[in-house]
Amino acid sequence: MLHPVLATSVGELFDQFGLHTEAFIAHLIAFIIIATIIGVFGIKPVMKQLEERRKRIEEGEAMREQSEKELAEVKQQSERILDEARDSGKQEIDRARASAARIQADLTAKAGAEAQSIIANARSQAALDTEREKQALRADFARLVALTTAQVTGKVLSEADHRAINAEAISKL
Repeated sequence: MLHPVLATSVGELFDQFGLHTEAFIAHLIAFIIIATIIGVFGIKPVMKQLEERRKRIEEGEAMREQSEKELAEVKQQSERILDEARDSGKQEIDRARASAARIQADLTAKAGAEAQSIIANARSQAALDTEREKQALRADFARLVALTTAQVTGKVLSEADHRAINAEAISKL
C-alpha cells in the first residue's frame, strides 16, 4: 500500500499543487540566466574589488610593519645620538669647570700675592711715616726742653748748649 500522494503521477502532482511544467521550465531558465548575469556582471566585479581591497589592506599592513620597524630604528638611532650628545656635553661642562677652577685658583693666587704686596707696602709706608713722626717729635721735644731750660735757668742758651740738651733729651727717649 502506497500512500495516495505517491500513487498519483507527476503530472497530477503538479496539477494538484498548481504547478505547470511550461511555466516552471520558463522560470527555471529565467532564473539560470539571471543568476549567470548576476554572477558575471555583479558578483565577479564585486569579488574582484574585494580581492583588490584585501591586497591593498595586506600591502598597507606590510607597509605599516615596515614603518614601525623603521620608526623603531630611528628611535634607537636618535637615542644613541642623544646619549652621545649628553656625554659630549658633560665632557665639555667638565672641561669648562676644570678651566674655571684653574682660572679661579690663578686669580686667587694673584690676588693673594697682590694683597700681600699691598700689605707689605702699607707696613713699609707706615713704618716710614712712624719714623718721620718720631723724628719730628724728637725735634719738637728737644726744642721744648731747650726752651724750658732757658726759662728755668733764666739765661740765654748758646747753640752748643741747645745741642747738648737736645742730645741728652733724645738719648733718654
